[in-house]
Amino acid sequence: MNGHKQDRKINQFGDYEDTSNMKPEDWDYRWGKSQTQFHMPKIHPLADDGHDVVGLECAEKGCREFFEEQDMPYTTENLTECEGKVFKATTDKKIAIYCCDFFKISSKTLGKFDCIWDRGSFVAIPVTQRKQYSNIITPTMHKDTVYLLDSFLVDNTVFGGPPFNCTEDDIKKAFGSQTDIKKIDERDAFGKWQESWGLKTFVEELYMLKMK
Repeated sequence: MNGHKQDRKINQFGDYEDTSNMKPEDWDYRWGKSQTQFHMPKIHPLADDGHDVVGLECAEKGCREFFEEQDMPYTTENLTECEGKVFKATTDKKIAIYCCDFFKISSKTLGKFDCIWDRGSFVAIPVTQRKQYSNIITPTMHKDTVYLLDSFLVDNTVFGGPPFNCTEDDIKKAFGSQTDIKKIDERDAFGKWQESWGLKTFVEELYMLKMK
């Protein structure tokens, strides 16, 4: 690590490494160090209600831990479109998690979804890749798809991220040409973890996107 600690901003993981341009191997490194406070294994209740559930995670450890935490047997298959694999539950629950670089997969493999829940993905990628991200997500939507996008208002002059500050205008720049965007919720999400990043405020906003 070059430079001095005081010249750098603390990141989500509690150190001073530059996290503004994280790649899959960087996330894999963080999973390997169990720096996964952001991890919220909440998709299984949807499967319990009979829904087909598809996730995407770039770190293989994260995929395996999900199934192990649920004590759920699974199989793996290699992907053909890009390097990676898909983890599939072998129970009566229809859960599949794709393990690969998000920017190298497409709707050709993923298909289309009735609902998309984006919790912490769009706001964690490098800011310069947000339009590229939307160009991968929107082809997985049909005319009735509901896309719920979680975003945060955060001071990245103090905090190195992720997450990275994301306003309604930022979402419109990435998705506005193809989707209608509506803010449906906002809350004060500031807590001890955010305080440890040197922040004074941390606001969570929820947007609903639908194809035009």
